[in-house]
Amino acid sequence: QALGVPETALLRENQSANTAQNALYSQQLLAARGLQRILLVTSALHMPRALAHFRATGLETIPASTDVEVVPRMEQTVLAWLPDAGALERSSRTFKEYLGLVACRWRRQCG
Repeated sequence: QALGVPETALLRENQSANTAQNALYSQQLLAARGLQRILLVTSALHMPRALAHFRATGLETIPASTDVEVVPRMEQTVLAWLPDAGALERSSRTFKEYLGLVACRWRRQCG
C-alpha cells in the first residue's frame, strides 16, 4: 500500500510457516478466486527457491526480485581476506537458500 498498490489488488496468505506452504496455500487462495497468474515479490536471494515452489503449484508466476545486493570489488590486501560479520551473515543466508533449494528438489516439491 505504501507503494500505491490499492488494497483491492492485494491478497494475503498468512497461514504458512515456510515457502512450500506459502506457495500451496497461495495457490488455493488464488484458485478460489479464479486467478492463475501472479507477480511473485521476494528478495533476490530467496527468488530461485520461491519461484520453484510457486511454479510447482501450477501458477503462472512472474518473478519480481527486490533488494538485489551488489558487492563492491574487494581490495587486494591481506586485510581484505580476514573474516568479518557481514561476510558471515551473507554466506549464512546464501547457504540457507541453496540448502533449501536442494531440499525442495530432493523432496520433489519443485521442478
